Amino acid sequence: MHNHRAHSLFALIVFSLILAACSAPASPETRDTLYQVSTINSLMAGNFDGIKTIQDVSKRGDIGIGTFDTLDGELVMIDGIVYKVKSSGVVEKPDVKVTLPFSAVTFFDVDNSAELGPVKDLDELKAALDKMIVKKDRFYAFRIDGTFTTVQTRSVPPQQKPYPILSEVTKNQVVFNFESVKGSLIGFWCPDTVGSINVPGYHLHFISDDRTQGGHLLNISFESAKAMSDETRFFDMEIGEPAASGNISDAGAEIDKVEK
Repeated sequence: MHNHRAHSLFALIVFSLILAACSAPASPETRDTLYQVSTINSLMAGNFDGIKTIQDVSKRGDIGIGTFDTLDGELVMIDGIVYKVKSSGVVEKPDVKVTLPFSAVTFFDVDNSAELGPVKDLDELKAALDKMIVKKDRFYAFRIDGTFTTVQTRSVPPQQKPYPILSEVTKNQVVFNFESVKGSLIGFWCPDTVGSINVPGYHLHFISDDRTQGGHLLNISFESAKAMSDETRFFDMEIGEPAASGNISDAGAEIDKVEK
């Protein structure tokens, strides 16, 4: 009987340690990491098959952007929840088993904040956010909350194989125009040194507070908004199996085409 109790106590201790490890908060290094699935060049070349699930990616951050298997809509992660903005304009919460061909996420810990405005367009917003970027060799996650005068976004429909390159897909993008909408901009600023890995400069997505409107940000204006940034030191990327892709001769020019 004594030996049985000892074994039971040992098993309970082991279980408790495992449970504690699973529930422990992310380490400072983990929280200060931009985790990325695939590269922007791969996405632009037409590699639209998902390679990581929402469930997997959600373990690596609580804020982020991306897209879905077959390029089915724009991804916005905010407060740990992933939303899909479909080409129909509908915003939904996809199943956690849905896979992603490209995404970038991090745990958002505010390092700096600023009141912005008035801002008449996206270029003015970028100029205002530039003042919050202190170290030009780091990644910066941004969240901007406010009531926006105008917001212009886009989404794209799912694609079928053989997949076209991304710049061909965005020729048929669906554009949405919103007015007097309360919501958040989510995204990243990446240094020029990322090359073809991610979008150098700003890449922002929008989601309304009522989670019914969103998409990849094309333009914006507002009187005032609160910007928060998280300077991120580390970078971790996972790449899927090699796949057939289109020919991208000028990555910079292709990024300009799909971002605007």
